[in-house]
Amino acid sequence: MKIAVIGAGIAGISSANWLKKYGQDVTLYDMNEPGSQASYGNAGTYAKYANIPTNSASYFYLFPYLLLNRNSPLFISLKRLHKTIPWIAKYLSNCRKKRVDHTIEHLTTLLLQMDSGYEDLFKEAEVEKYISRESIMYGWSTKIFFNSAKKDFYKREKTGIKTTILSHDDISDLEPNINNIFYKGALFEGSYFAKSPIKVSEALMRLLLNKGGEFKKEKVVSITMTDNNKVNVKTDIGSTIFDKVVITSGIWSKDITDKIGDKVPLESERGYHLVNPELKNIVDRPISWQERGTYFTPMTDGLRTGGIVEFGALDDKKNDKVLKFLNRTLKMVFPEAGHPQKTWVGFRPSVPDSLPVIGQSSKNPYIYYNFGHQHIGWSLGGISGKLIAQEICANNTDIDLSPYSVERF
Repeated sequence: MKIAVIGAGIAGISSANWLKKYGQDVTLYDMNEPGSQASYGNAGTYAKYANIPTNSASYFYLFPYLLLNRNSPLFISLKRLHKTIPWIAKYLSNCRKKRVDHTIEHLTTLLLQMDSGYEDLFKEAEVEKYISRESIMYGWSTKIFFNSAKKDFYKREKTGIKTTILSHDDISDLEPNINNIFYKGALFEGSYFAKSPIKVSEALMRLLLNKGGEFKKEKVVSITMTDNNKVNVKTDIGSTIFDKVVITSGIWSKDITDKIGDKVPLESERGYHLVNPELKNIVDRPISWQERGTYFTPMTDGLRTGGIVEFGALDDKKNDKVLKFLNRTLKMVFPEAGHPQKTWVGFRPSVPDSLPVIGQSSKNPYIYYNFGHQHIGWSLGGISGKLIAQEICANNTDIDLSPYSVERF
């Protein structure tokens, strides 16, 4: 079959590679360079343990605190509030225990398969040189937040990752170069991270091209059906006929799904990062300050400080309040930090129930979806790409995809 994959983030690149492994003729489209958007700016973590959604049962009660506290990692643009409120209302409605348990169950199912989505691709693309196998650490600076979080440790271990509780002194022993403001921490043994997410994406792109796949840097403007049940993909350059199409465009997927008729409540959670080269190699592993929603990740170009959630416009204009928040947070853990050399903002594609959309369109059997991975797209890109390729090529997948279907909305 001749298949178009629209969107060249980690989910799109992985989908395209798996489709090639299953013998398909694949063309990957993106208006930007591959791996240059949310897949570029993340914390780089392969967080197999991350089955607890951000909209946990306690989030409903924390929301006022997150909204009003100066040190909260949540930011909402007042100019866009009228568009954001309906999505937030749906998000909060999914904080009920029954809904949260449903999300945890089906995130766990995906995360248990995480490595099988990447192992073959990483080996063929020789990605290991861009990976560190040091485990990821969480830290809590207050007893109340740690006690709230530890209730979920057992649920996290259902993903196959062992959680080791760290005392204040344990954290100092592991990472002696930080200003240890943490009450306690947790080490998720068996997790790992990318030292350069863009290098991982570039390696997987080379694999795709070497296997005969094609990449077109073009903006897709429409998808229509032909009289003989083929799919016409029209871009700002021209048109091409395909047998099937996979939409992996992150937040931009909504433009396409709306036109197809699948109404997905997809919202952009803007995320940021700073890069401090002078702090390169100061820590061995990603450290997440949980109350601040912030990660410190050692990468090849320096320490990357990233995270937060901002509901704002879908543009590259950065919010100075967010940058100041991240810089203030950075200097509390790394007092010697200088002025960041680089700053970045990107767009996480999020749906209110914190589950990705994976599977066939409800309106068109020749169109498939793979987007909405929220905060763990870097972890789930490989397995969701493998699953969508299985559904297209064999109509038989390693796990049941119905919980991730667009028809749930």
